[in-house]
Amino acid sequence: MPALQAGFRNWLKSSTNMKLNSDAAVTRISHEGITNFDSLLDFDRKSILNLPSICKETIPNIPADAANEVVAEAAVPGANISAIAVQRLIISTFAASYYNSIGRTMTPHNMHYRNVLSTFKIEYEAYTELKSQDEPDIPKINDRDGDRKIIRWAPIFVDIMSRTYGTRGPLSYVLRDEVEVGPEVDDPLGTDPATGQINSYYGNSGSLHEELISRLPHNGPIYRNDNGTIFIKIEEAVRGTSVESTIKSFSRSKDGRGAYYALIANHAGETKYRSISKKRMNLLQNIKWNGRNYPFESHVSNHRQAFDDLKECSKHVTVQVPAEAQRVEYLIDSIVCNDNTLQATIGLVRANTNLMRESFERAASALIEVDPYKRAQRPAPTNRNANVSGIDFHAGRGNSGVDLRWHPRREFLKLPQNQKDELMEWLGTDPGRAHMAKYKEDRKRKSDQDNKKNGDRDRSGNWKKKLKKAIKTPNGLKMVMATLAKEEESNASLVAALGAQLNKNGDVRFSIPPNFPPSVAPLPPSSSQIGLAAALPATTIKLQSILKK
Repeated sequence: MPALQAGFRNWLKSSTNMKLNSDAAVTRISHEGITNFDSLLDFDRKSILNLPSICKETIPNIPADAANEVVAEAAVPGANISAIAVQRLIISTFAASYYNSIGRTMTPHNMHYRNVLSTFKIEYEAYTELKSQDEPDIPKINDRDGDRKIIRWAPIFVDIMSRTYGTRGPLSYVLRDEVEVGPEVDDPLGTDPATGQINSYYGNSGSLHEELISRLPHNGPIYRNDNGTIFIKIEEAVRGTSVESTIKSFSRSKDGRGAYYALIANHAGETKYRSISKKRMNLLQNIKWNGRNYPFESHVSNHRQAFDDLKECSKHVTVQVPAEAQRVEYLIDSIVCNDNTLQATIGLVRANTNLMRESFERAASALIEVDPYKRAQRPAPTNRNANVSGIDFHAGRGNSGVDLRWHPRREFLKLPQNQKDELMEWLGTDPGRAHMAKYKEDRKRKSDQDNKKNGDRDRSGNWKKKLKKAIKTPNGLKMVMATLAKEEESNASLVAALGAQLNKNGDVRFSIPPNFPPSVAPLPPSSSQIGLAAALPATTIKLQSILKK
């Protein structure tokens, strides 16, 4: 018979823990291998769910066999394992795996169901739900961020890795500052101040999730796989950027932690923070605003960003971060604009009106209100008269809730029957008939206005389309031919008269073209004449060219 320590036997049997309730159940379950807290690591959810059917069966006795060194064992009768005991045992196996992964020893105190594991169950289920969700996208390094590209990217990347999970927990445990996990005695589990009993499953980290990040070990095959996954994600983030070469040396070993800290050391180390702090102090002290190139609000935004960067740098290097009053002084000293209203507001700030000299945001808000750049960009007011073409009021609302007015057919059909009846009854009254008359008059006036607009539009823009369409009809072609014949006859008469006058005067440079219309008799050509078609080309235009134009 397996030997059970008194503490573990009591843990299995007591109602505040596993609630097996009977010695027979405890004995029977111990024969299935649950003999101490460490033995829970050999079980999972499925195997615990199978326990009730297995434990119902009696284990037959084993007779002694001295020749084969078999010791006699008595039969173990079957026992009932309750559903609540099964559920609590499942939670205890999850807790055992959790404690084992973070290097904590299991005891009756930190495995107590009512005090510890009941709360652990809630957070563990939430953690399991998080693990099942899709992985977030990897943030890309942006070269446009200049000297702050890694400083901006690194904390976002770590946050994303805290929601990206490996076999044992969040992958951000690979990137934590400390490699070694501190001894359990230096990071004890939380206790109840009143009783001193352990009432939590985490230490200084404050939650199950953070406990995994701070205490998962950096050794073994699981860590190597997680470290390789981190490298793949970092390589994706730096691909095609100016810092891609920084991680090349870690490609063969797939050392994600090494690649991450190489990026930090080369592009976000102390030297980089000192350089950033100098640039930001230079901006606060030396960059001036003259009111002509950009809004004062942008200038204020630059001061805010510089202050935030200095606070961030102060976490890594020694930097003097300006106090509120100093920030206000930097801001008003940076203004070199002589606008009278702006200078008057600066005077109010210096006089500490409404405590503006002690608050950067108050001072900035007051100065933004009188920004001369915005006043110069503001368009001059113009007198505009707005005309309302028409408003369709209804005569109130009936007892059924229907609007007492004309309803289009589709809208009317959607009304409930009681509203239809009340509306029809109202339309038969004097107010209803007056409403209908006014509605029809408004519709007619609007229709006339639309027709007038459409007519103007046709005259202004659609006449060419109509003309092209009309020309292609038989009547249109007849009209073109008649117009062409009339114009050619007129041109022939003019040319004949002109030619006769020229010949009479002795000018022989022009002549009637030989293919001129036969209805007009041509003058005898001279030997040195130039064709009249060159002087009057319009007379030779053909019907096809007219139709094309």
